[in-house]
Amino acid sequence: MKNINNIFKSESILKTAALCVLTFGLYVIYRLFHLTKSVNGNVKNSIPRWFVFSAITVHLISFFSLVIFFVTSGSQELLIFSKAMHVISSIFHVIWLIKVRNRINQLIGVEKENNLWLNPFLSTLFHVIYIQHKINQSLQKPVMASYVSSKAI
Repeated sequence: MKNINNIFKSESILKTAALCVLTFGLYVIYRLFHLTKSVNGNVKNSIPRWFVFSAITVHLISFFSLVIFFVTSGSQELLIFSKAMHVISSIFHVIWLIKVRNRINQLIGVEKENNLWLNPFLSTLFHVIYIQHKINQSLQKPVMASYVSSKAI
């Protein structure tokens, strides 16, 4: 049985939110990558590396094509390409959030009725800010009695 304190660490919610905004969302990708690394080492069904790197690549292509469009007063084709990549990136992003959320719920050992359970709607809406909030709560509560039995290593 792993100790949750060895897997996650408490972070400031205000700092997390500020970094998400100030980096134009790039911190969200960084944080998801970091959370993925943390959960992958502690669950049986890890998130595949190919999926993570595909999600990051699509996101960066979408982000930088939009930056190039605005900086260079780019063509309409570039804007259409950027929007299409953003749609694909958003799909990857939501799937990635769900995968991370499910594995964190598994590691914390909570079910839907528990107040530490990561709500799918709030996880999707507030991303890593909400996830970090729930991680902080779980680190403060000693709920680890039935913590990881059959699902996590």
